[in-house]
Amino acid sequence: MEQIDPPHHDNPVEPTQSEPTAGDGLSGPKPGAPPPLAPSPSPAPFIFHGNATEYFRIWIVNTLLSVLTLGIFSAWAKVRKRRYLRGNTELLGHRFDYTADSRRILVGNLIVVVLFLGYALFGAVYPAIRFLAIGVIVLALPWIIVRSLAFNAHHTVWCGLRFRFHPSLSAAVMVFLLKSVLIVVSLGFYYPAWVRDKNDFIISRHRLGTAYFHFTARTSRFYFSYFVTGILVFAFLVALAVTMGLLVGHNGGHAPSPTQLLPVLAAYAAVLYAAKQLTFALLFNHIWNGTQLDEHRFRGRMKTGRWLGLQVTNLAAIIGTCGLLYPWALIRTTRYVQDCLEFIPAGPLDSISRLGSTAGSAVGDTAAEFVGFDFGL
Repeated sequence: MEQIDPPHHDNPVEPTQSEPTAGDGLSGPKPGAPPPLAPSPSPAPFIFHGNATEYFRIWIVNTLLSVLTLGIFSAWAKVRKRRYLRGNTELLGHRFDYTADSRRILVGNLIVVVLFLGYALFGAVYPAIRFLAIGVIVLALPWIIVRSLAFNAHHTVWCGLRFRFHPSLSAAVMVFLLKSVLIVVSLGFYYPAWVRDKNDFIISRHRLGTAYFHFTARTSRFYFSYFVTGILVFAFLVALAVTMGLLVGHNGGHAPSPTQLLPVLAAYAAVLYAAKQLTFALLFNHIWNGTQLDEHRFRGRMKTGRWLGLQVTNLAAIIGTCGLLYPWALIRTTRYVQDCLEFIPAGPLDSISRLGSTAGSAVGDTAAEFVGFDFGL
């Protein structure tokens, strides 16, 4: 769930309440401050105030400047995007905020680029270095994940309270290295349990001020969701094998031509995309229903059919406009996700007070995205 920026930057977001001093709770609002956090008699919805036209202006500037500066502006683009999305997300009358310094992310970007260029250049001359570099990256992955989570948590604020992530490197090694080996050993059967363990690691080590998050979702639901998705993918693979056999027979025993393969590959990509979205929809409610903030709970209300229809139309719009409707698709998706999420207070929230936290690492945050992972909560 991406988010964004306070009024001292260039985004159209309302001001957020200043961070209280250590030991302050959430009571005692100042003049002009958001409404106090009294316990809600009913579930409190997440409200998204962003709109596609507004975000399109941010996105098009981010894209053009990132291209013109050969990626240097991407650090500012990342912060502007997160500040916009988070700054337009409201809960109990208070908006979220993202306070990261773009210059720190730029340093992280430059370090990752230098390391990658060094790997590519030396690897071309000394191939053995590539295997050594891959081994180093794998061993460094837990640190990358932990620092990325700590960095993003530290720079996410709600009602003057910072989120915090407890950076346990040993726990990250257990989940992302040792337990991932079980996926290979079990021929993939352990994967749903690993996804549950990964969510447990990420959620349970976060806190908001002095309040802790807890994760109690059952593993069985993860297996059910991946079983349903797996059956659909397997059925398609069988149909794909039959289709390929028919094409070979039609060509007199010769391999299918690129023209014949193109629709097959497109269908394969579509099925994988649909499987990914189906898994997300099947697990969304279960993950959030199993998440608590101290004694306070969350509730997910996502409808699988609605989500799949939303993603299919989003993809069609993005492809049909060569990417120009990406801002519209993102805002549409973000709004629906937040419409499907509620916070259920168990009592007054004024017992939650401010707590200092580790700043994390912009390098870890950049490296996490560079290797293809998104570790935001």
